[in-house]
Order: sequence, then C-alpha cells, then structure tokens
Amino acid sequence: MQYQLLTNKKYNNIFFSLPAFVAFLLCFAGAVFCFFSYQNKNKGTGNTSTFVWCGPQKKPWPVPKHYQGKLPKNILFFIGDGMGISHITAAKTVKGQLNLERFKTTGLITTHAANSFVTDSAAAATALATGYKVNKGAISCRPDGMSLKTLLEYAHENGKSTGIVVTSSVTEATPASFVVHVRHWNHYNHIAEAIAQSGINVLFGGGFAYFLPQSSPNSMRNDEKNLIAQLSRTHRIVTSTSEFSDLTSSENVIGLFAPKHLPKASSRDISLTEMTKSALTILSKNTRGFVLIVEGSQIDWAGHKNDSDWLIQETLDFDEAVKVGFDFAEQNQSTLLVVTSDHSTGGYALEAGSVEEKTITGTDFTTDYHTAEMVPLFAFGPGSRYLGGIQDNTDIGRIMIDFVRLANEQPAIGSSQD
Repeated sequence: MQYQLLTNKKYNNIFFSLPAFVAFLLCFAGAVFCFFSYQNKNKGTGNTSTFVWCGPQKKPWPVPKHYQGKLPKNILFFIGDGMGISHITAAKTVKGQLNLERFKTTGLITTHAANSFVTDSAAAATALATGYKVNKGAISCRPDGMSLKTLLEYAHENGKSTGIVVTSSVTEATPASFVVHVRHWNHYNHIAEAIAQSGINVLFGGGFAYFLPQSSPNSMRNDEKNLIAQLSRTHRIVTSTSEFSDLTSSENVIGLFAPKHLPKASSRDISLTEMTKSALTILSKNTRGFVLIVEGSQIDWAGHKNDSDWLIQETLDFDEAVKVGFDFAEQNQSTLLVVTSDHSTGGYALEAGSVEEKTITGTDFTTDYHTAEMVPLFAFGPGSRYLGGIQDNTDIGRIMIDFVRLANEQPAIGSSQD
C-alpha cells in the first residue's frame, strides 16, 4: 500500500507540485505588496503614474430647458468646509447678527458619497464641482477612472474668468476638485502640476512648497519641476503682504502665502476677506463674467480638533468674507451668490450659553471626523430660486454648471433677486 501511494501518478503530481504552488503564492503576494507599496510611496510626489491621473472626460448631460428668467453672468460660490448648522448657530450667538442672515433663499443639502454615508471633502467638493457622486478620496474622478468636467472648466470653456481663494494649501481636496482630476486627494504634487496647467486666472491661498523644485528650501516635491517658474510666464506671482498690496486689477495672479497652510484666522497677515476683495476686483474685468470659489478651509480643522473657540472664530471669519460677496452681488445684479458647506465636522452640539451675553458656555463633540447630517445652503441673485429647499449636493453642482453653459445663450431678463 505504501509503495502504491508513493508511485501513484495522481498523488505523485500533487506531492511534487505543492512546493511550486507555495512558491507561486509567495511570489504573487510579494508582487502585490511591492505594487501597493510603490503606489503609496508615490502619493503626493512628482512621479507620474497611470494610477494617479484619471482618464478621458465623461460627456456632459443635456442642458435642461426649464430655467426661466434671468441667468447669472457671474457665480460667487462660498464653501464653509465642515460648517454645519450648529457651527453657524454658535457664530451667531457670539456675534449677534451674521451676514448669512441677509439671504432670503435658503435650503438644506445631503452630502453622502457614492460609497459612504459619511463623506469626505474630496467626494463632497467633487459633487459640488461636477454634479456627480464619486467615492471618498477621489478628486473629480469617477470610480471607473473617467474624469468629470468641473464648474471652473465649463466657465473657462465659455470665456469666463476663474478664481479660487482658500485658507488652506491650494492643493487641498476642496480647491483641487474644481480644477484637477486625480484618483486620490493626497497626490499633492500631481495636483500642483495640474493647477499650473489649468489656466486659472486668480489663485490665493497657501502651498508654495508643492510648486518649488526639490532643491529649493521648503520644497515638498521629490523632483526638480519648478512650477513657480512655469506659472510666472502667464501670472504675477506674489508671496508676501507687500506684494499682495501692490496688485493691480489687470493681471492674472497666483498668491501663495505659506509653504503649506495659512495661519489661523486670528494670525493671518492677509485675511480671507482681503483675498476675496482682490479676486473680485481682478475677475470682474471680464465682460463675459467669472466664477469664483471661496473656501473657509479651517472651520473643518477646528471641528476635527474639537476646538469650539477656534471653530467659532473661523466661522465668523468666513462670514466676513461672505459680506464682501453679498455686497458685490447687490451692486452687480448679474451675479449669483451661493453659500454652503461640503459636510459637517465634529458632531458639534451646543448645550449651554447666553444670547444676551453672547456666550457659548457648554459644547460637546460626538466625533473628530465628519458627520452625515444635511448642511445649510444660502443663495442670492439671478437663478437663486432653483437652489432652495432640500436637494442633494450634486443638484447644486449641476444647476450652477447649467447656468454657466446657458448664460451666454439667453437674454438677461428680470431682477437681481430671482
């Protein structure tokens, strides 16, 4: 029996193929490990990979014909990153009256991602920028790798000027979602390269470390690409308060005021309000109109840190920038002003305080991450009637894109407050 077992062809094949099969599994596992290690290593670096960039753009949806009345020539889009209703309530309690109270059209928007009930900034900003749901982490890139054209790309295509103003690095998820197509938000160096090629007219924020060659001080790159030199051929580059103060209204400009992120609101040499004013002065020179994105980036960070005082400070700072936008929209009656959030952060709860004394004395946070509740929306100007009520974040993106695609085709009829 023993002799037959060892010389039987069936069992002999198994006996001799088992070591080879184990070796194959080990080699395969090693290859998979090396592959994902390589991809992880190169996230945010200057190495080009097909696993970073997205593919061809998805064709846009047909433009609806149901819009009535005047359509906006300009769109001012403010995003309070991580700003929920409790954040606004706390800011109002401390200040008394907010600029957000000037809006008559309000609503709520749902924020879930394609693959998660609780979203992140990349997926949420992509929904607002493109009108499509994507997976968490993706920057204007579908799960199948197809690129999604953004609001700013449509604006550029239609002859409008474009701008972004943030208090974070300009390579962060929210600003990136309006100009870049990458598979994950942490490919910072690839994002910087795409921004440099985007044709954006005005860009204010932090993050110059991602635009400098590796040999330069403060650089965050691992190659010698000098994106600042590239951008200087078409834009004025400013990095200081004095240079910012000398800006004129007739030039494209890139203003990068920190290696990565700007300081907290209380410590900024150049405020979000000042950057917004400057951007509007430059962009409004285009007779075909403009689209400007303004983000209060650090409301979100304060929520992640469960820091109520910082959170209120950043929300108030954002509200002051909204005043600039509202004043502009009142004077320029072809401007639609939209204010919303990508998601709420922190599970922020107000438990004690005083309206009379303008104080918040009791707060709680349920998480140091994002939460899934609907976030507020405020709108003013032509087309604002279509933005009220309860909608999804993709609806907001699609409506603004529709306005850009239709604005130069339809006559201006009606009043500012539509």
